[in-house]
Amino acid sequence: MKTTGNIEQCLQELGFAVVPIKGTSMWPLLKEGKCRVKVTAAEGKILKKGDIVLYRRRDGTLVLHRIMKVEEDGFRVCGDHQWKLDEKVQEDQILAAAQGFFRNGHYIDERTWWYRLYKKFWTENLTVRRCCLAFLRLSDLEKRSLKQL
Repeated sequence: MKTTGNIEQCLQELGFAVVPIKGTSMWPLLKEGKCRVKVTAAEGKILKKGDIVLYRRRDGTLVLHRIMKVEEDGFRVCGDHQWKLDEKVQEDQILAAAQGFFRNGHYIDERTWWYRLYKKFWTENLTVRRCCLAFLRLSDLEKRSLKQL
């Protein structure tokens, strides 16, 4: 994400920012070009498993991923399109937490019943997630093939 200055400025001045989705790491929930995430400054918030956070990697890249595990010295995070907890993030790296998202022009608050259900299901078992993602990719490929006919 190259708009880091704008995002950080919005967070500092307004307390929130609307962040575009780039890449596929948060698919199937968030899709590039179709979704934007409303994030609020993380300072002072108690972050928990299932929260989507915007954080800065040590190389300076901004990343939007979900907290999968809270540990004493940080958080294990991964995107919804991933099934390995390979990244550890320290609290000082986290800039903001998602409050909701815009999908096809409609705002969806993180407190809606279906989103809470999705979050609970999607964070509980990475093996089940892997199987679901494989099924979703296959059905997406089938849809694309049918469109080409």
